[in-house]
Amino acid sequence: MNYIISKESFDKCEICAYHESGHIVFAYLCGYTCLEVQLINKLTPEGFSSYAMIDYGKDAFIASKMIGLNTDASFFASLSLSEKLEAVEIGQRLSRIYMGGSVATAVFLNNGNPNIPLPIQLDYTDLFRVENIQNITNDLSKNTEEDLIEHTLKDVVYSFHSIHIWNAVDELAKRLLDTNHLEKGDIEECLMPFGIISDKENLFMQLSN
Repeated sequence: MNYIISKESFDKCEICAYHESGHIVFAYLCGYTCLEVQLINKLTPEGFSSYAMIDYGKDAFIASKMIGLNTDASFFASLSLSEKLEAVEIGQRLSRIYMGGSVATAVFLNNGNPNIPLPIQLDYTDLFRVENIQNITNDLSKNTEEDLIEHTLKDVVYSFHSIHIWNAVDELAKRLLDTNHLEKGDIEECLMPFGIISDKENLFMQLSN
């Protein structure tokens, strides 16, 4: 279902589109996919909201334990050593995805220039989830010194210096603004020309190119 975008709410709509597109691009860079994304005009003073339905594949169960409303540290304490190490890696991927939305918004507001000063304003929901992930992963790795939020934020900002990543976010956001709703096939058709595909065998490789 498409919604009429009023002139008054268009700025909010653009921010939502770039925010969700940032999440989606980093989801694909991390080897996941997106089932659908939608802009929603709630016809309220707050204007637009949005959502992206990320498919975490085989990592979905661990992801739900890290980003769900009822995160449970005792669950991770019962894992084997190899499972704990895998959970830390999943947490790092999730953090990149959530930071990707806020950084994409900041780059958009900076006219597509990735040279944005730090710190940047982070979306509350994204920050809340990354803080939960940081608490869990620090406990799993017995690391109380590393600031996952700061490290991930710098990593994601650096990634936007790759022109194909920003161009992919920009193109996806523009398509979303045109239609208000994209399904998986539409998303992947948009991302493919930029070399961004779901490929778990080459996890993070595209981030370093």
